[in-house]
Amino acid sequence: MDTCPRYGYLTAREEFLYPDTELAPLPDTLHVAMPCNGKPGIQLLLKTDAAQVQAALDGTGFQVEWFALREIPVEYNTGDGQQQGGAMVLEQRPDKKPDYATKLAPFDVYDCLVPAPTGRIDVKNGTVAMYFCLVPSADLAAGTYHLTLTVDGYQCNIEVAVYAVACPDNYFPVTNWFSLEAMARCHGLKENTPEHYDMVRKYVKLMRRMHQTVFFMELDPSYLLSRKPARFDFERLRPMIQIFFEEGMDTLEIGPLLSRGFLPNGMPDMYTSHFRCAMAPDLDLESAEGYALTLEYLKALAEFLHKYGWDKKILFHIHDEPDIHFRTEEDLEARRRQYYLAASLVRRYLPNARIIEAVDSDRFYGGIDVWSPCTVGYEAHKEAFDRFTALGEEVWTYVCCSPEGNWLNRFLDIALIKNRLLYWGCAKNRIAGFLHWGFNRFPIGMDPFKGTSCPNNTGIGTNFPCGDAFLVYPGEGEPWPGMRLEAQRRGIEDATLLAMLRRKDEAAHDRLVAHLFTDNSHYEQDPAIFEQTYEALLKLLSENNINH
Repeated sequence: MDTCPRYGYLTAREEFLYPDTELAPLPDTLHVAMPCNGKPGIQLLLKTDAAQVQAALDGTGFQVEWFALREIPVEYNTGDGQQQGGAMVLEQRPDKKPDYATKLAPFDVYDCLVPAPTGRIDVKNGTVAMYFCLVPSADLAAGTYHLTLTVDGYQCNIEVAVYAVACPDNYFPVTNWFSLEAMARCHGLKENTPEHYDMVRKYVKLMRRMHQTVFFMELDPSYLLSRKPARFDFERLRPMIQIFFEEGMDTLEIGPLLSRGFLPNGMPDMYTSHFRCAMAPDLDLESAEGYALTLEYLKALAEFLHKYGWDKKILFHIHDEPDIHFRTEEDLEARRRQYYLAASLVRRYLPNARIIEAVDSDRFYGGIDVWSPCTVGYEAHKEAFDRFTALGEEVWTYVCCSPEGNWLNRFLDIALIKNRLLYWGCAKNRIAGFLHWGFNRFPIGMDPFKGTSCPNNTGIGTNFPCGDAFLVYPGEGEPWPGMRLEAQRRGIEDATLLAMLRRKDEAAHDRLVAHLFTDNSHYEQDPAIFEQTYEALLKLLSENNINH
């Protein structure tokens, strides 16, 4: 073994690494804590003269998943506003790094994980960048395990503290909207072919990796065959929906029923007071023709879902963010009237479906079953949303291109740990689920290996923040996960473990969460303190024999 100090960076903490991360003598030991069915991840940068290295992990009780870290460009810093219509990215480079960002853009960050099944990883610019996950055996007992990592002559003894607690799957519901069109385009596939379905399954497996339980099938006018008579065909969805359920999803989110319609220049009519039919955006919902077409749409969709036994596993999406982007109270009241009409029709034809919506306020009560306010909307109307929870209604939360600045989110220019802390906020606020719009929402012309700020086709604000539209990358023959997907995976596991503790000892739960989280813009983001608090959570669960 080489006895000279080896330079690099080794961490099991929730933090981003960069091509210019300062390297230092590497440690010869590392401590990792996990539940007995956890999957902790470790990052390593190692300075070397080799062109390629072979990584190995020796010890009992674990397999290992190897990945090469690939750098990804961050061309803009995120703005510091809280509204979607604000400066979502700073197109004019600021003089200094914003205090909420990790670096002053442009810069590169290691977010993309390229699978390296054998542990052989190429070296770039004299440094190998890698990530690996410890995968416990199915019957792994609690205890302390000792593993040895070897890479290019560097050795590290990894002490793994396995606690007597298991994290159940499908406990904390999550939806992250998937684009079939973007997937097919980015991988050069023809839709509804065997190759296409194979790729869908690969993407679904990554969703399940982060414990996603709800999948969104977005309907558009292509499912309308004719208006007079009204005829629809949803059969092409069948094989894809089956794949999602086969891979362990438990709920289909489907819709929408309404559309904002479009302006003469082709941009969405973001400020409309007249909702249109999703199947025919030129028709007002409240027109005789629009109402009739919407009825036929729901009848046909209900028949399709019932045919395959899916009508009792439905979250229905009527219109995204119905109380955002309006000019007057009269406009909002008009939207409310139309939304309630649409909700009554959904409940008539799909009585077992629950209506879910991303909202900014509590204004649409009675029309929504699963509320999903943005975190900034939740904080602004916390009393109202907490009252819904107390009444037995279900409240989720979401983030997207907003909120910005110091608010928790999952952008590429903010600390990686903020992705994970979002779910500690869910625990603190008794939030029942999480929604995000961007799993792989790459618009035409966007290549995430060249630019990560998603173009904004709403006509409001700047481009979307870097990384907002996706958590995965269109890799060679398969999707590649990102470090942010891994952070969210662990965050969802945290939310589940915290819920287990809360059921047993609510006061202990609240004390523990308070170490890290006050609200969505005030929190402790030091990865070392987080690591200590996380292990304290595992100890509490193990000592109290909380296993489900």
